[in-house]
Amino acid sequence: MRIIAHLAGALLLTNTAAALAVEKPEDFAIRFSVETIPNASLQRLALPREALAALQTANAADVRLFNGKGQSVPIAPIPQRNESIALAPREWPIYPVMATHPQQNLGNLSLRIEKTADRSVVHVIEGANAEPAAATRQIATLVDTRPIKGPLAELTVDAELAPGEPVALTVSASKDLKNWRTLAQDVPVFRFGADGPGSLQVPLPDVHLEEEYLRISWPPGAAFSLRGVRITPAASAARARLLAVPLAAKPDGKGLVIALPFATPLQALDIRPADANTLVPVRLSGRSVRGEPWRALATGVAYRLHADGGESFGPPLELNGATVRELRIEPATGDFVFASTPHVTALLLPQEWVFVASGPPPFILAVGRAGAETTRLPLASLIPGHTAGAEDKLPAARVNLASITRQPPAKLSRISQALGASSTRSLVLWAVLIGGVLVLGGVAWAVMRQMKSSDNPQT
Repeated sequence: MRIIAHLAGALLLTNTAAALAVEKPEDFAIRFSVETIPNASLQRLALPREALAALQTANAADVRLFNGKGQSVPIAPIPQRNESIALAPREWPIYPVMATHPQQNLGNLSLRIEKTADRSVVHVIEGANAEPAAATRQIATLVDTRPIKGPLAELTVDAELAPGEPVALTVSASKDLKNWRTLAQDVPVFRFGADGPGSLQVPLPDVHLEEEYLRISWPPGAAFSLRGVRITPAASAARARLLAVPLAAKPDGKGLVIALPFATPLQALDIRPADANTLVPVRLSGRSVRGEPWRALATGVAYRLHADGGESFGPPLELNGATVRELRIEPATGDFVFASTPHVTALLLPQEWVFVASGPPPFILAVGRAGAETTRLPLASLIPGHTAGAEDKLPAARVNLASITRQPPAKLSRISQALGASSTRSLVLWAVLIGGVLVLGGVAWAVMRQMKSSDNPQT
């Protein structure tokens, strides 16, 4: 009977710990109300920089979203990806290519540029040393694209052409105006009416030019007069815009020490001197725990200099996702020092999540709990038939920054305050372990009592 009593007590203890271990918004250091979209099951949510500045786990395991019943709803992070930046098209100088009547086909004929006082004209010549014959008609246009760097997207022509009559354009490239490579062959351009719809684009996907000219040609006799050319560069990929979080630096000898209030990975550190006309070579170190040796993270130059009537600052020091809890900034050489404490800003990658808006509102975003274990799910498990970019089509919920609530450490819920546990699962495991030890101890004690009684029978 006593063994059963011990088992029941251990089970009761385990169940009590498990009940206490249910997470609540009050278990987290910072909370926001979330304005959701009515009647939308799946929504996406961008974390504000205030939330990133409160995370206590490097992998954002301490991100939770609670509904009006205090229940944690399913969430999934959206993977980081580069943003595509579209570049504006630009006009480029053009020169008419003139030829005699017998020269009907450019092929690989050489070109020669002749400059006069008012314009430049390109002539077709039969050989490298031949003199150009008297030109009577334009059969192509040369575009001076030698300054272009990077890949192209398309070429757009500004031209006069007969309505509804397509004209096939061919685009070639050359460095020396003698040897040509074809980039686009017989691409039709057309227009219906002076202001009607049409297509005046020649696609040039991922075409790279290396100090080359472009040549645009069309069939002999075509009703086509080219007035100008615009070239659109290929969209460039750039990482997402980083979020800036100010940091407090404290003097420490000749350097500065910063205790980071968050565990979010650092992408870069912006150091701006407080005094004008300052230049200091710096060395940046970091560590995860106070007392550990400092490890080198980056070197660079922090400066604030006057130039052309304005001020310029040194670029941020790249950290590429370093995770530390303390930073040390010190002059790289003893000849340079900061006269005043500089302004230091951490640059963090934005984070966006998808969640299931299950349960009643209001919804609460809660972050900031050391040692929390992740409850995130794979993105594909929330979006049926998920394909890349499907999350971008979801409606966006909004964090109400005015609703921010900060929980003082002394007022965290009973779980964190009384038990000092780092996570829900840890609480349960500890409770089970303690309960198991008590059960085993009770069993051993009962067996020993019985053995003792049998060895000493009463007479």
